[in-house]
Amino acid sequence: MSFASRRVSVPARLVREIGGLLCTRPAKVKWPDGVVSFTFDDFPRSAWVEGGAILERLGLRGTYYAAMGLAGGEDQLGPMFDFDDLRAAYARGHEIACHTFSHRDCRRASSAEIVGEIETNAAALAQALDGAAASDFAYPFGAVSQAAKSALAHRFASCRGCGPGVNHGTVDLADLFSNSLYGATFDRARLFGLIDRARDIGGWTIFYTHDVRDAPSAYGCTPAQFAEIVGYAADKAVVLPVRDVLTRLGTGGAQPASRAA
Repeated sequence: MSFASRRVSVPARLVREIGGLLCTRPAKVKWPDGVVSFTFDDFPRSAWVEGGAILERLGLRGTYYAAMGLAGGEDQLGPMFDFDDLRAAYARGHEIACHTFSHRDCRRASSAEIVGEIETNAAALAQALDGAAASDFAYPFGAVSQAAKSALAHRFASCRGCGPGVNHGTVDLADLFSNSLYGATFDRARLFGLIDRARDIGGWTIFYTHDVRDAPSAYGCTPAQFAEIVGYAADKAVVLPVRDVLTRLGTGGAQPASRAA
């Protein structure tokens, strides 16, 4: 996959914003003193080797949105996960969640094509993880449309977009807010502020990144940057995978994709 293909075009951003105007699956989020989740998209191997180790040093776990069609490959994010990485992360209590199988842009696919991608990805995950089902999803490229939300909202406990902000009050479980953690735009004060805001308003801040390495891609961060934000979050709020936040909030109601299929 080329560098350019990972960029979100102006039309894609417009569709993402328009799609976000319609709340497909409303739910209430109220978490006294705040909660934070760290998530990794596509699942570069460094997200597990470096990012997972940083989380585990503080007794924490993250959420890995795996596009199974990328397993064993390599691109500008570096080497992608292999099946041993996937099984190791799952065995150690991290959440393995769903992307589209081929990292397909949901905005550019029909509802039937999106569902097909999800079912293929879910089957591959279940085969690799002895039948385990992924309960949460993230839109590749953050490309959200109302058609995609409608197709996926009740197949997963949550679908995560890339619209920035803190989830609190009434949220859309088909398009949760999340915030980039990228080395090129690393702003300590802004990132700390998102954690502080979750604590102050009883909200949920979700961070996402890709690779975690000393010379990251434009979509990743360094281990030092990641460790700094994780450490601050651990001091100021509860840190949990997406799966565990939703379980404790009692928002349920969706079937894991491999069962819905």
